[in-house]
Amino acid sequence: MALDYIIIQAGGKGTRLKDLTKNKPKGIVPVNNLPIIFHLFRKYPDKHFIIIGDYKHIVLEKYLESFCNVKYITVKAEGTGTCAGLNKALMYVPDHSRFMLIWSDLILGANIDIDKVCDNSIGISGDFECRWSFSNNSFQELPSKENGVAGLFIFNDKNIISDVPQEGEFVRWLSEKHLSFKRLPLSGTYEVGTLLALHAINAEEYRCRPFNSLEFDGETIIKRPVDEQGNRLAIRERNWYREVQKYKFEQIPKLYDLNPLKMQKINGINIFKTNLSLEEKKVVIDNLVSSLEHLHNFKKIPADPFSIMEAYYHKTVSRLDR
Repeated sequence: MALDYIIIQAGGKGTRLKDLTKNKPKGIVPVNNLPIIFHLFRKYPDKHFIIIGDYKHIVLEKYLESFCNVKYITVKAEGTGTCAGLNKALMYVPDHSRFMLIWSDLILGANIDIDKVCDNSIGISGDFECRWSFSNNSFQELPSKENGVAGLFIFNDKNIISDVPQEGEFVRWLSEKHLSFKRLPLSGTYEVGTLLALHAINAEEYRCRPFNSLEFDGETIIKRPVDEQGNRLAIRERNWYREVQKYKFEQIPKLYDLNPLKMQKINGINIFKTNLSLEEKKVVIDNLVSSLEHLHNFKKIPADPFSIMEAYYHKTVSRLDR
């Protein structure tokens, strides 16, 4: 049978992620510019998702309403622990249907194919340590990296866990049922439930947008479009630089060529990564605003409310969606 249903346990406050979950649940904390659970949506776009939430549940619902493009239902957990909300979620899984239960802080490896799994199975970590281990068809509350219970479970029928309690630790409860499971190795999978793990996977800095390529030649940068969108934007960008050069505006990089765009490399740093004081950061922001005011005073056209909505609302939402 096909595996058509995925339950995501996205409850819990995500306290190990510190300030990142101050205003949102951990399931929509971004990893490589994509919310954690959206990695699952991208990997399995044709599945039916049942998402369990509790902390910041309204935020989760509103976010999914705006940006989720898969079939999904949300349920609000009552109680605490990884068992919370499971009874409600199971109501949306048809009888005798295979389904996967997964914790929201897992990003599955590229080679993992849950549709090829035929038995009741448990995902086993290979790249990160887990608090519970599973070997010889037995659970043990022993930390393990090679045999760790990673937070992924595949069941052939929901009746197997129909008596799950309203709250408590799911793995502990499961260990007392003495069921038989196959091991599913989760090679290439990331667990991003801690700030340290999140920083590790986000370590690579992106130096350009996906429709551009950048080449570095000493203190010079060469910027080329790599797809149709990049070509369209490159035309507009070249036109912008041509126009701005007319006014001798000096607060842009030195330009050496327009096609491809070849310019001076600016050795700057994101203001959030500096060690500046709050007052020093205010000076930087004031300088940026002054530069923009100076630029915008060169030439003016009447305001167009439709263009404003397009540029500042529709464009923003469509970019978030992508």
